[in-house]
Amino acid sequence: MQREEARLLSDLKYIRDVMELSATHKLLPDWAAIVGGLLVLAATALTWNLTRSADVVQVLFLPPLQKLFVASVWTGTAAASVLLYWVLALRESRRLGVSLQARPTRMARQAMGPALLTAGVITLRLLLDRHYGVIPSLWMLGYGVALYNAGLFSSEEPRLLGLLFIVTGIAAMFVFPDVDLWIAALSFGGYHIAFGAYVLHGKRA
Repeated sequence: MQREEARLLSDLKYIRDVMELSATHKLLPDWAAIVGGLLVLAATALTWNLTRSADVVQVLFLPPLQKLFVASVWTGTAAASVLLYWVLALRESRRLGVSLQARPTRMARQAMGPALLTAGVITLRLLLDRHYGVIPSLWMLGYGVALYNAGLFSSEEPRLLGLLFIVTGIAAMFVFPDVDLWIAALSFGGYHIAFGAYVLHGKRA
């Protein structure tokens, strides 16, 4: 009898996790990804307007105020994108009656942490050593691994997007090292816009 009750509880837990996973799929960023991608394209345009180069390293040769401006633009873009995601995800979670602390959602966030932390630590070391050229491709790789890990606890779409970022990051590092500004625009800008449009279409279908 106790064994049957334990099996029943296990089955109920499995059903609950599957339902949470389905809700997590609906919580994937759509407008947040689109707006974030557009912000990246705007930051790319501003950087190009100042450097007239697709090589991010050229930012280092700008006057101090312009260099600070570029750094502020990209930092602000990242912060605004993350904030927008959380605001829209919170609103969607309330609409669906799903907690952002649900087990699959929480595990997906935790799975992203190590890859992003690793990218951040390596970036700091590269900045201290004045090796700036590989930083954009490093973040494509780190972000791609983080997305793929998150997809292991949510749905297939983040995994596919993560793999795309990983492939693009490898290409940026070894094949196109001098046009990393354009590749950053393609990945963090174009991929996010396309991904957001895909998720938005799926929600409306």
